Amino acid sequence: MTIKVIQPIALLLIVMTILTAPMIYAQSTCPYVVSFNVSPTSGSAYITVSISGIPSGHQVYLHWGIEPYPQGPWSDVTDTLMSWNGENYTVTIGPFQPGTWVAWVFHDATTNTWINYQCVPFWNWNVDVNPPNAGYTWAYVYPNGSILITMLGRAPDEILLWYGLTSGPGNVPWYTTSGTPGAMSAAMTFNPLWGNYSVMIGPFQPGQWIQWVYWDVTTNTWLHCSTNLISGPVVCTPNGNFAIQDVYSPLVFINATYSKYVYTVGQNATVYVLFNNEFNETITANITLAINNYVFNYYNVQMQPGYTTVALNFTVNIPQGIYTPLLTVYSLGTTLTQASLPNLYVLNTTGKPPISLVIVWNMHQPLYIEPNGTWEQAWTLLHTCHDFLWNGQWVGAYELQAMLINEYNVNVTIDFTPVLLYQWETILTEKEFPYSPVWPSPSALNVNLTQCLEAINYTVNLYKELAQEGKVEILTVPFYHPLQAIIYDNGWSSDLLAQILMGEAMTKEVFGVKATGAWTPEMAFNMGLVHLYNETGIEFTILDAQAFLPYATVVSGTPSPYGPIIVEDSTGEQLIVLFRDTDLSNAFAFSYFSQSPQTTARELIHYLARIYMQNPGAIVVVALDGENPLIFNPTTGPADLQAIYQVLSEYQGTWLITQTASEAIASHKPIAVITNLPESSWALNLNNWNNGYPGKIEIWNSIALAREYLVAFTKAVGMQISPVVPLPFNLTPNSTNPIYTLWNYLYVAEGSDWTWQTGPPNYGPAWFQQQALTYTNAIISAIRGWLSEVRLVKYVVENDAVVLQIYNGLNYTLYVTLVISNGTYTVAEPVVLKPMHINTIPVIGIENATIAQLYSPVNDNELGDHPIPINQYGFPLITYTLSPGNSQAMSMTLQPSNSGSYVNNVYVDIAIALILLLVLSMLILHRIF
Repeated sequence: MTIKVIQPIALLLIVMTILTAPMIYAQSTCPYVVSFNVSPTSGSAYITVSISGIPSGHQVYLHWGIEPYPQGPWSDVTDTLMSWNGENYTVTIGPFQPGTWVAWVFHDATTNTWINYQCVPFWNWNVDVNPPNAGYTWAYVYPNGSILITMLGRAPDEILLWYGLTSGPGNVPWYTTSGTPGAMSAAMTFNPLWGNYSVMIGPFQPGQWIQWVYWDVTTNTWLHCSTNLISGPVVCTPNGNFAIQDVYSPLVFINATYSKYVYTVGQNATVYVLFNNEFNETITANITLAINNYVFNYYNVQMQPGYTTVALNFTVNIPQGIYTPLLTVYSLGTTLTQASLPNLYVLNTTGKPPISLVIVWNMHQPLYIEPNGTWEQAWTLLHTCHDFLWNGQWVGAYELQAMLINEYNVNVTIDFTPVLLYQWETILTEKEFPYSPVWPSPSALNVNLTQCLEAINYTVNLYKELAQEGKVEILTVPFYHPLQAIIYDNGWSSDLLAQILMGEAMTKEVFGVKATGAWTPEMAFNMGLVHLYNETGIEFTILDAQAFLPYATVVSGTPSPYGPIIVEDSTGEQLIVLFRDTDLSNAFAFSYFSQSPQTTARELIHYLARIYMQNPGAIVVVALDGENPLIFNPTTGPADLQAIYQVLSEYQGTWLITQTASEAIASHKPIAVITNLPESSWALNLNNWNNGYPGKIEIWNSIALAREYLVAFTKAVGMQISPVVPLPFNLTPNSTNPIYTLWNYLYVAEGSDWTWQTGPPNYGPAWFQQQALTYTNAIISAIRGWLSEVRLVKYVVENDAVVLQIYNGLNYTLYVTLVISNGTYTVAEPVVLKPMHINTIPVIGIENATIAQLYSPVNDNELGDHPIPINQYGFPLITYTLSPGNSQAMSMTLQPSNSGSYVNNVYVDIAIALILLLVLSMLILHRIF
């Protein structure tokens, strides 16, 4: 089989292999040694990975995932604990089907150190498990006559290249470089960065043919000509050989670019071809450009010595499709060079509606403020005013987004989590930043606070203007970005209802808009949210197509990610959902912001053009975190974002438009009705937030305990459970009364960030776990402190009667159930304890009482998941121990107040005596009659 052409992606892999190889082996400072093995050698297999260079006693995880190709986006991301075997850490994962690309890095959780391939950030190990297309080959001829051969083999086997000099392709004799019949061999090197083997052979004489095959020494297997060769479809015999001719022309094709990324039929096009003329004189040549059956000829083209660009013009009168033009340069009847050009995209827009691109950015920061009002993390401030230099000025991710949307002709949809708005407004109100840094936040703020205040104010006002113009649609979010599916399952849906209403109110207060759509935090959804969204006036949300669509029940229509879909629950309530294009959204998240702006713009428009070819009129949804791609890629990210908006502005028209989510829903009919969506998230499950890790369990248990105390106390004082909390910006994070404040603390603790960052798979800083526990512990401590102010002053236990004097030292009336017991018999009755008052309570009909308890009359439905058991009386608030025949006070010294609300002890004694006399009289009369 003759290899003539190297496709661009193959050439990229080869060049990267060449360029990275010297760096890989030159890095002697990387202290880790990694080895792996794949077993068995065929079929499904396991991968055993080992790493040395980490001291014993550490907690080391293999952080691994599945890729579509080497260095591609990961899915099914997993963290597996490694074991120390006395020499290194090792683990076995799998089994994996043949042809599965597996990638991994390591995480030393003890030191919070990530270990990448050759200690280079973002590099990972890549292995194709028992590849069924072993022998997949690339070859490239260098100017000096050497040939780089790269192939896909069964790693980590020892593989040899057997090659010989021949008179041409096909079944012809092989010779060595010394001219004797036979073959030569060269050991191939495995490159874990790309998961392939490569070797350089030669140099050879110009025009020399070389044939080769591969020998897998480990499995004793010969790899011959493969039908998967990247140079195109071929037919190979089992004994066929790879072959290439060592031809190198002094006229070297470098690259080619088109005047547009996508053309429509009838447009004029130009392709700019860059050559390197290594002749010492001008070349006059003829050029043909073949696009399938269409051939364009260019005669007497002058190419100067050195680098020269040739502009080839043609009219795109060819059918819709994606073409790979073939460029051939002739001179004096000799082919000087031949090359495949980049893909040419052609669209036919006749009678077809455009596709609608809906970009949804989720702008989120958790609460970085402590209960005392100090800031322990500075990210809300920094990500608004001080992420990177743009046009010579410091700007933040949120500010840059607004500036670029304002500059370009695009419509986008954005949600700002209310907790982010809450923190912005707090800074603007207080005009200060009381900062007490905690790792990983910067230890010092190298910012101009005045400039940051101006940036926040400018950013908020610019988004207001964009919303009024219709360029930006603002969604709302449950206030503290809670993981709603888990909270709903825990029976705390009333908290979600409150957080949604609070979120709507904050969005309205800051931006002046009534949001009809909601961002579902982490796209973590279950069917119970349909009713909650209906109840709060939310008409639509955004979910991930890959996570939900394949598993839903279809009621009618044909579900796809390319149109509005109605999600209907069992009661008939409905919610409109736009399902994001998972692959394109992942490209935004993992690729588009870490490469050249030109590459990002081209890849985006090509992706959208491919959708248009198959689905004209489609809605294409991109949805992801809005700040992270910029924050994680501060060098390339800003220019990439500008390139995205610029190219979308340029191509809007006959085949592509940008719309907000509401605009797209209004202009497209629903394509399906579905039900029974699974409980899932963009991560395909809820494991990031609840996977059995002790730290995550501790957070959820602390929330459940704090909530149980808070619900019980709230019910006892007659206030609403799960209230909509008023939040003045000068009191952040506290509210207008103590109970509201504690409910706000609970909502803070329900935020998704704390469990996301705690333990595997994300291994965030310990501060995030502590932040959740700080707020739940504050709730429990406050309520326990309040209950200690409800004291038993005096009591009398005699015969069939009990008289209690209970002082309610709180500012709240308590509506509780008093339960009196002697161990075998119990009497219960509702009582009202007036605030700041000694309440005298007689109980008749129980002998020798030993225990008095105050219960909050809550039930299981109000509590949801709760760790402390309740009974038919409710939640036990306070227990008092009584002694039969005793009439002494338990413990309390009362100080009279200015209002005279305390009762003098003398009058208290008289009151008890009178009540006891009345009780005894009733008992005597009862016995006489």
